[in-house]
Amino acid sequence: MHRIKAYRFRLEPTSERARSLHSWSGALRFLWNWMLAQRRDAFRGSEGRVRINYYDQASQLPAMKAMLPWMAAVPSQALQQTLRDLDRAFVNFFEGRASSPSLKKRVGPSPGIRWPQGVEVNGRCFWLPKLGWVKARLSQKIEGVIKNATVRFDGVHWHVAIQVEQEYSRPAMKPAAVLGIDAGVAVSLATSDGRLIALPVATEPEERRLGILARRLSRTEVGSRRNARAGRRLLVFRRGISNRVNDSRHKVTTEMAKNHGLVVVEDLVVKSLTRSARGSLEAPGRNVAAKASLNRSLLEQGHAETVRQLGYKLDWLGAELLKVPAAFTSQTCPQCGKVCSANRPARDRFQCVACGHSGHADIVAAKNILAAGLAVTARRGSLEPLKREPPRLRRLSRRPAGIPAL
Repeated sequence: MHRIKAYRFRLEPTSERARSLHSWSGALRFLWNWMLAQRRDAFRGSEGRVRINYYDQASQLPAMKAMLPWMAAVPSQALQQTLRDLDRAFVNFFEGRASSPSLKKRVGPSPGIRWPQGVEVNGRCFWLPKLGWVKARLSQKIEGVIKNATVRFDGVHWHVAIQVEQEYSRPAMKPAAVLGIDAGVAVSLATSDGRLIALPVATEPEERRLGILARRLSRTEVGSRRNARAGRRLLVFRRGISNRVNDSRHKVTTEMAKNHGLVVVEDLVVKSLTRSARGSLEAPGRNVAAKASLNRSLLEQGHAETVRQLGYKLDWLGAELLKVPAAFTSQTCPQCGKVCSANRPARDRFQCVACGHSGHADIVAAKNILAAGLAVTARRGSLEPLKREPPRLRRLSRRPAGIPAL
């Protein structure tokens, strides 16, 4: 079997090569905006009857290089890849998977420079066509055949992301070590074995510091040196918090993937959970500021990224990730199956009104999520209800509604 694995390393280009990379990135932004405007004009001018594709625009590159000498210095592979990315963006838009492509601004993330071939690694250096050997901080050994490389500037440093193709044999399924996970805000992750895991998100002093740096940036003139310095300070401070959270998330997901054969998580729809509460002019919402604060707290936890990391790590290690509906998991008693909103008198406390079972509300929810996942695996992977029993048997084996149980 083959799989694609990605590596990301920090580059240390010389000042001359860094200037070349900045120049190429600006040229790719210009090419994207030029070709995007061409597609829009053709589509609107013909009322949707004419659509320009990748081959129509790739044939214009030689003429553009002759007209604009600074574009001839950019690697041809990077120019062609930019047009392919634009074509893919329009395909996703017309098929309803993404919004309409937009113009790339000078301020903000820089376009990536991609080489689909010709990339080599020797010791601590990368060979990039038309750029030469560039030093890098290789934090781990690269295993596999390099398929492509993308160089991008994050506002502070240059990084290279490479994709390699590896041969591997998928290991046998692990023994039945199972785990249920409940995602939250006050507690990032609660597990069915009784652990409460809090990701190191920004603290209150750090939030105040972020506000100070953001206000300093807003008082500067766009394009000035003071604006650039203030923007860099804010970016570096945010990057430190982000790196700390990502490092902790990777360690937690790796530990879970190594020690469990089945992990069950909630099938959360983050877009719906973080919808604004401001309403409209006719029907204005209530508690808008509180809901906005809750949305920010939920988004900074990065639950979708946690589930993504668990998915590919469990797959590589021969384990399985299962998603179950999140409805009523925090209101169902794991002992008697009673479903009631009064079972949760406080945010972090669970007290069953029927049998008296008590515990931490998030841990109880994680146990219910695990029970639902085990019920799904018993049905051979189906999330649909079991086949209806005859009425007589249904009366004899009546069970309270709630989380499925084995």
